[in-house]
Amino acid sequence: MRIAVVGKGGREDAITHKISQSPLVEKLFVIPGNPGTARYAKNVNIEICDFESILNFVNSEKVDIVVPGPELPISKGIKNYLESNSKVFVFAPPLESSFLEASKIMAKEFMKRNAVPTADFKAFSDYDEALKYVKGLDSYPIVIKADGLAEGKGVSIAYTPAEAFSILYEYMVELKFGESSRKVLIEEFLTGVEYSVFVVTDGEDFLWIGDASDYKRAYDGDKGPNTGGMGSVSPVPFLTDEMRAITRDAVIKPTIEGLKRENIPYMGFLYFGLIWTSKGPKVLEFNVRLGDPEAQVILPRLKNDIVEIILSAKEHRLKDVKVEFDSRVAVCVVVASGGYPVHYEKGKLIHGLNKLSKDIVVYHAGTKELDGKIYTDGGRVLNLVALHNDFNFAAERIYSEIEKIHFENLFYRRDIGSLERFKI
Repeated sequence: MRIAVVGKGGREDAITHKISQSPLVEKLFVIPGNPGTARYAKNVNIEICDFESILNFVNSEKVDIVVPGPELPISKGIKNYLESNSKVFVFAPPLESSFLEASKIMAKEFMKRNAVPTADFKAFSDYDEALKYVKGLDSYPIVIKADGLAEGKGVSIAYTPAEAFSILYEYMVELKFGESSRKVLIEEFLTGVEYSVFVVTDGEDFLWIGDASDYKRAYDGDKGPNTGGMGSVSPVPFLTDEMRAITRDAVIKPTIEGLKRENIPYMGFLYFGLIWTSKGPKVLEFNVRLGDPEAQVILPRLKNDIVEIILSAKEHRLKDVKVEFDSRVAVCVVVASGGYPVHYEKGKLIHGLNKLSKDIVVYHAGTKELDGKIYTDGGRVLNLVALHNDFNFAAERIYSEIEKIHFENLFYRRDIGSLERFKI
């Protein structure tokens, strides 16, 4: 079987690594890939949203399955385009269902219609109306979200009316996230502990393939600006079997039933961003793909052949699959460029990768290769992953290995794997 992964980050390196382990794979490509994916596959220098060039490539190489990693090509309809112009199967939801991530307002309205538990909310397209609304609120903090895609950074918490005014001006007037923040969602602030659940669904049935918690803030102690994620752990430390069952029944089943009821086609990964509150689980967001850096801890713990799972979804036989997990826990620490997520430099030579121990899995998130040397090429540069029976030991292994890596202005959080933040 010939498979192509679309993307170039740490998530795509993890997906590529997992697919490469399947005996069903004859040839594996990554579009465009990075120096990490080149260890397991052939990189193909095509932009992720250049659908015409991707189509020409998959036709010429007789690719059987395309697996898009990031949300952007999915939200632009890569499944619709490729499948309507070739025989390839694209393991991703079609354009019609990508609103679950591409529009937070439409996603919240879907939740409300289908009794999926979530925070109370109001949607605004007019700046003055939004301003008037927050001025009249009696209770703070509140959560303000850009409606469209913002690379995981379009969420802000306002603790005072003055902060709300400032955030609304940045989002709706200055268009901090371009057209994505012209409309906003204003939500009640929920108190609890956040976690994420990942399923594979064919729009009828689903498989729970893992749960994880990530560390969104840039600095230790969950301080600093929001990022795409500075680390992750799996499984969720506080989640019991009973809590998983409640999440399944209260959140996942009503979501899949809602898709069926509204005739919204879905095929692929579905990511539930959740918070466990005093009233149980509530949905913070949907994503139509795997998380980053959650995929980096989910996939190494998944014992099943991921290609077999993809084929089971395609052939609508997910009920026949029994998911098995590695009993060990997984921890991922993101090594980033200094200044991320605001201003950072690229092109810094990375030293020490060849010195890392073999029990540490390294995924490339933002790197490039020039003349046989690896350089930084993004805000999040490397993901180091360790599996062990204990979260603390896994984290200690990573931190002892990180000291072997050097590049100018390297930084990372030093509290990934700490369980203090997961107390209910």
